[in-house]
Amino acid sequence: MSRHAPDSADTPLTPRGVARRERLLDAARDVFLEQGYAAASVNEVVARAGGSLATLYKQFGNKEGLFTAAMERHIATAWEVLEAGQRDRQAPEEVLFELGRRMLALVLQPGVIRLVRGLAFEAERVPELGELFLTRGPDRTRAALADYLADQAARGRLTLEDPREAAGLFMGMLLGEWHFDALLGRPMEWDAAQCEARARRCTEVFLSGTSA
Repeated sequence: MSRHAPDSADTPLTPRGVARRERLLDAARDVFLEQGYAAASVNEVVARAGGSLATLYKQFGNKEGLFTAAMERHIATAWEVLEAGQRDRQAPEEVLFELGRRMLALVLQPGVIRLVRGLAFEAERVPELGELFLTRGPDRTRAALADYLADQAARGRLTLEDPREAAGLFMGMLLGEWHFDALLGRPMEWDAAQCEARARRCTEVFLSGTSA
């Protein structure tokens, strides 16, 4: 896969440029979730967002760069929970519950499920694509959670031997069989109340084994 860096990577955008970038990212998110990575077209993104292909390539480099930026923006709300929790000194049970609730709402979206299925298929042909998604998505989320857990341990709120392993255990417990069922097409419907209840239970179980 080619990896051309955007020409404007270090150039501050004007307010108009920021608005144009946001429109492109919104359109890219929708196109990738609707059509999957392989079928998604940058021409379709531009058609929905307005502007030109030249602008898209200047800001994101290529389809891969656009995909990375759109997906990182799509899951940024999960990372924001951890950053806010550290900044505002929130209790771990509040932060982990909110992270869990948002992650379930995100990961179980039909569009995200379709995208992950397609990426799993594409990764056999283009392993770099699978690695890109893992590095910028699940790996980065677990790393952010591990950093948060390490900070809480340093503050004496949690007792952990390995924050990275603990982050993986929490995420694995949270997604569990629900994620497998969704990926393999089992008809399931999860409403907000069910997701909140699962996030609460997972948080309680996790903290019962890690609270200082």
